[in-house]
Amino acid sequence: MVELAAWLDPKVVVPAIGVVLASVIVPILLHYLKARREREDKILEIRTKIYTEYFKKFEEAAVGVGVDYEEFSKVTLRSAFRNLLESENSPDAIIKFQDEVGKFPQQIYDSYRKVTEEVTSLKILGSDKLFQLTSEFELLNQEILDMSSKWLGEMQHVITAPDLEAPIAKEMKAKGLRAKSLKDEIIKQMRLELNLGK
Repeated sequence: MVELAAWLDPKVVVPAIGVVLASVIVPILLHYLKARREREDKILEIRTKIYTEYFKKFEEAAVGVGVDYEEFSKVTLRSAFRNLLESENSPDAIIKFQDEVGKFPQQIYDSYRKVTEEVTSLKILGSDKLFQLTSEFELLNQEILDMSSKWLGEMQHVITAPDLEAPIAKEMKAKGLRAKSLKDEIIKQMRLELNLGK
């Protein structure tokens, strides 16, 4: 009993606890915290690299879908058509008209392609909210791409009837504006995930 009391003496117990804390628990805790911090830093580094690449793609894609479809339908296309008629169907005017008509759908397709290429890693590394935003942005671009063929059909009527409204062009314009807004939300979410802003 006396030996047990000697071991429970505060002069022995306090230093023993201090030694155990200093030599076992503190190093384990420091190792755990260091590993956790290194993991977070590595994830942040990977996200920063991926987000920087995708920011550029979303920026380029938003430019493509943000074009004013209504203005193209009512102004640019009519002007090209008028030039075609005034030139009496010269080959140069026909080529220029075809370029004008073909440029716009190509711009829409390029925008869609930029959005959909390689977004898998962004969806894997991003948060659930970023996944939802990028999926919505991708879907919106798909809808605009699908509408472009209807829009080309609408252009034939707009050229022949100047006072005709262009409902598909207006809807595409609204979707283009939503895509720009969505792009800003995606960038804001990326900044939050990179701890760059609240």
